[in-house]
Amino acid sequence: MISDSKQEAYTNDEELITKVGANNVDIIRDWLLKQPHLPKISDKQLVIFLNCCQCKLETTKKMIDAYYTMRTHNPDMFSNRSISELEKTFNIFYFHKMPLLPDGSRAGFSRLRDFNSNVFNTLDTIRLVFAMYDVCIDEDPLAQEWKFVMDMTGFSMGHLTKLTNLTLMKKCMTYVQMALPMRLTAIHFINAPPLANQLMMFLKPIMHKDLYSMISIHPVSDMDSVYKFIPKKYFSSDMGGEAPSFEARKEESQKRFKSYQIFFDNDEKFNRIDESKRIDKNNRFISTNYGLEGSFKKLELD
Repeated sequence: MISDSKQEAYTNDEELITKVGANNVDIIRDWLLKQPHLPKISDKQLVIFLNCCQCKLETTKKMIDAYYTMRTHNPDMFSNRSISELEKTFNIFYFHKMPLLPDGSRAGFSRLRDFNSNVFNTLDTIRLVFAMYDVCIDEDPLAQEWKFVMDMTGFSMGHLTKLTNLTLMKKCMTYVQMALPMRLTAIHFINAPPLANQLMMFLKPIMHKDLYSMISIHPVSDMDSVYKFIPKKYFSSDMGGEAPSFEARKEESQKRFKSYQIFFDNDEKFNRIDESKRIDKNNRFISTNYGLEGSFKKLELD
């Protein structure tokens, strides 16, 4: 059985800071003093932003503003994140972090647990996924790369219809493209039915070309093409791999989610902006437009 581990061990925030450079943290701290609308940000969270942006300072500043602005103006996606609110979604949708991959990258895995589209709720699924992203990022603040694996087994026209909520999906894509502090390098849709092409047609106009280019579609029964990127043994035992079963991972994810309840409560209470205190109102991340203003965060690997 494959065991899990953090990408890079650390014991305190000082060690984390050395990974991105104390000077870079100091520069961002000085900038934050001139941004009274932003909340207080921990050293660990600054390291997460800098690591994601490869210590590119201007990119980091834009991500910080986008991150907190979107969380403030989208309570539907980032509020009331408790197990009582999302337990039903855990029973409908699998989401877990895969074991550390041989190239040192991380991967998140998702798949329907209940194939009945009548019980599928797009907003609650987004809320759960973004909450679990927060957990994954906090657990591995120094992760150099992230891949997403979306198993489309059980995906039907009923699910597609619910996903094509343009306003909601624009908000979701804007957050992923501009504010999610993960260095995303690949998205794999596996066991994809023909409907996947219709989903891509819907998503393409609301995705930046850099993000869209990361997507690979792997048809049903074509896992060999997936294994070129992620070896078979890193998948769940339900799929012939050596990692824990879907149900074992579900239980693990729920326990991890519960252990982060104070984290979620504090995020909602403290990690919000005060627009009345924003000084440069002409240089604001316009979260209400949900368009593709600006460019996708540049996360190229050196």
